[in-house]
Amino acid sequence: DLDDVPEWHGAGVAALRRDCTAASATHAVERCRRLMSAPLGMNPQAAWQHVIGRRNDFAQPRPELGHVTNACAFIGRRTMSRGAFFDRRAFLISYDPTRDAEGAVLTRHLTINGPVGAGINLEYYFSTVNNERFGCGTKTMHNVAGGLGVMAGAGSDLRTGLPRQMIEIHEPMRLLVVVEQTTDMLSKIYQAQPAVQELVGNGWLLLAAIDPDPDSSRPLIQRFDTVRGWLPWTPPAPHKLAEVERSVDWFGGQREPLTPALLKRPLEQAA
Repeated sequence: DLDDVPEWHGAGVAALRRDCTAASATHAVERCRRLMSAPLGMNPQAAWQHVIGRRNDFAQPRPELGHVTNACAFIGRRTMSRGAFFDRRAFLISYDPTRDAEGAVLTRHLTINGPVGAGINLEYYFSTVNNERFGCGTKTMHNVAGGLGVMAGAGSDLRTGLPRQMIEIHEPMRLLVVVEQTTDMLSKIYQAQPAVQELVGNGWLLLAAIDPDPDSSRPLIQRFDTVRGWLPWTPPAPHKLAEVERSVDWFGGQREPLTPALLKRPLEQAA
């Protein structure tokens, strides 16, 4: 609907389209490293065309990998994760704890984004640990049945979960949700929200808190234990993350899962 854009917004919309196109192409490079059909070392334009070609190929049983390998979610200001490379394994939900004194915004995040993130994660989890029972087997022989679901060939029950082609590189684990907020606020929300109690209390979703006040005497990171409450978190062993100029310097030429890495120059500093 570019004809509806006011003339005075033309330059801004053009810049937005240019930036989105560049981001899509750069992101395609990151995604293609896990696609066996994509040669390693592709430039952004070639990677973008490769992703489009897979998407439009009706003979391709693995057009997209979706949320495969998802492992964690960060709810907080982007400063808590900017400058780190998580290998497409993290959901990023923007939230400013300094503007949510009563916890109303965080309550919505935990009762909406929490179940959504946990649902995605558990769908991959169960489909991976037992694909025949909780997934739906290979998609190459699926038939759509009544617009309601899929069947294996022409003679099975409706299948549930994800096809084998979507979980081949997934590592099943419970979703870790890291929230930038005080443990007092998180405890208050937990006690008042049955949906959060069901997910966190039964261990389907792992919860951790990052103190929004870096000068506080409280531990910087605490994890929630359903029996013992909030416990200080410390790394299992001293470990220094790799530092690279750009994320492609870390994942370039690699197909296997990678540990996080830090960027020497986050985007806003480089600009």
